[in-house]
Amino acid sequence: MLEVVLCLALFSAVLYVAQRQISAQWQFTQQANEQRKHTENQQKQAYMVQLTGSVSWLDRSLDAHVQIYPDCQRCSGDDLTRWFQASLHPLPKSAVMTSKKEAE
Repeated sequence: MLEVVLCLALFSAVLYVAQRQISAQWQFTQQANEQRKHTENQQKQAYMVQLTGSVSWLDRSLDAHVQIYPDCQRCSGDDLTRWFQASLHPLPKSAVMTSKKEAE
């Protein structure tokens, strides 16, 4: 009976360690994915600044809801801004706050 209890205790310890490792790997994967999206968004912003020659449209606040692509053949002005915002990856608020601090 003592051997069974010891085996179960050892088995529970092994499962606990495995669960912690999997949890840590999942968090790392999620953070890496958010960082990749953030980097892609920054690259898209740089490309749009290069394309338009202006950064003034970047200062407009993003709507809380997901942007949709405008229905236009040649985008300009607000339609171009909406098209660009719809192309960005959605990021959690914490990542957006971090990117604003990095910009300063």
